[in-house]
Amino acid sequence: MLKAAAGVELRLTFELEWVEQVLANPVKMEVQVNGRISYIGNIPEFGGRALRVITESDGATVHNAFFDRNFFKRQQKGQ
Repeated sequence: MLKAAAGVELRLTFELEWVEQVLANPVKMEVQVNGRISYIGNIPEFGGRALRVITESDGATVHNAFFDRNFFKRQQKGQ
């Protein structure tokens, strides 16, 4: 189950199921220098675009989520 960071209002422009899908099965995962974790996954229902989900260091509290055009373009080029 997703939870928002303290004091953060959720504004959704995509399906929560997509966020859960990326967290459960990321194409790529990186730990940022600030301790947050970046998960990236493709969403077939949205043309295969890459959804980047940033969580707090606990890996469960969603800090941010957005479609990452740059990652998607690099994927298309095979990078």
